[in-house]
Amino acid sequence: MKKETGIAVGLGVFFGLLFSFVVILNTQTNKAVTQKKQATQTRPASTQGNTVARPIEIVSPNDRSVFDTKETKITLKVEKDSFIVIQTPSQDITLEAESETITQVVPLTLGENIVHISVYPKSGGAKVQEKQLKVYYIPTT
Repeated sequence: MKKETGIAVGLGVFFGLLFSFVVILNTQTNKAVTQKKQATQTRPASTQGNTVARPIEIVSPNDRSVFDTKETKITLKVEKDSFIVIQTPSQDITLEAESETITQVVPLTLGENIVHISVYPKSGGAKVQEKQLKVYYIPTT
C-alpha cells in the first residue's frame, strides 16, 4: 500500500507542476499578443466632444491668500468669448469673457472662502474647465 500511495502522490505533484507550467507559459504568450495588438491600433484623427480649450489660469490672488477686506479681485486668463461662472459662499457671478484676461470683484465671507470657477468655452465641443481657489477673510479689527 505504501508503494502505490507514493507513486500516486509523485504523479499528482508531477502533473500539477506540468499543468501550472503550461498555464503560466500560455498566459505570458497571450499578454505579448495583446500588447502587440494594442500598440498597432490607431486612434481616429479627430474625436468629437474632446476639443481642448485653453486651461484656466488664476493670475491673482494666490491660493490660500488672507485678506482683511470683505471683497477681493480675482484675475483670470481664459479663452476669449467663453462663459464664466464664479461661485463663492455668498454669491454666484456669471459673465462672458470679452478678452483673454478677466478681472472680477468677488465678495468674501468671514473665514474660509472656497471659490469655484467654471469656464464654458464658446466652442460647444470643448470640455468645461474648472478650478478651485481657497481664500480667507480675517478682519484685523
